[in-house]
Amino acid sequence: MFRDVNHSMELMREESFGPIIGIQKVADDEEAVFLMNDTRYGLTAGVFTPDRARAEALLAQIRAGSVYWNCCDRVSPRLPWSGYGDSGIGLTLSTYGIQTFTRPKAWHLRRP
Repeated sequence: MFRDVNHSMELMREESFGPIIGIQKVADDEEAVFLMNDTRYGLTAGVFTPDRARAEALLAQIRAGSVYWNCCDRVSPRLPWSGYGDSGIGLTLSTYGIQTFTRPKAWHLRRP
């Protein structure tokens, strides 16, 4: 965990994989949403607050394929796994993921 970071740092703007997270203070929820969306990536995002309504309002504004409230380490086979921006290539898990591996065929039939 890194603290005392700011949005100009690569850690806060680039997609990272591994046990690393930057924690940055913000003035308010509006600034948090702005900074969270100020990236080319959008695989996951999370907010930590005891207020569920506040969390849902924030997460609804975040451009990420999976969003978390008070956690950051869950994957469910029942939910789609995708992303936005440069993280938005493909879709896995859930029925939505299975559908990406199928190709529907349209049948147009007419009796003679």
